[in-house]
Amino acid sequence: MIEGKITAIGEQAIDPKEKLLIFFDESATAGLKPYAIIQDVPAASEITLKVGDEISFGSAKYTVTHLGNTALKGLHEIQHASFVFDQIPAADSIVNGIYLTPFEVPHLEVGMMITYP
Repeated sequence: MIEGKITAIGEQAIDPKEKLLIFFDESATAGLKPYAIIQDVPAASEITLKVGDEISFGSAKYTVTHLGNTALKGLHEIQHASFVFDQIPAADSIVNGIYLTPFEVPHLEVGMMITYP
């Protein structure tokens, strides 16, 4: 397992009406930081994900249902991913999206650990 820590949460990063969380590392631009959750994953380049794997946000466990074409590349390079807590659309899924079930956005806090397989 690979662990990361949430180091900051932008003031507009969590919208109760949206089932999407956008994660980046510290390199996120000033324009993105208000909308992003900043994570520090020292071994990000070693993350491997496939459908059926489990990601934990604190004690909340989620199962990967779909990976966008660039999801792993973004995680490896700048710890960037869009976590989507919703159905996979028939067309136009998010290319950097990691779709998860259950469809409830987890409660997040600075200092919380994220566990990747």
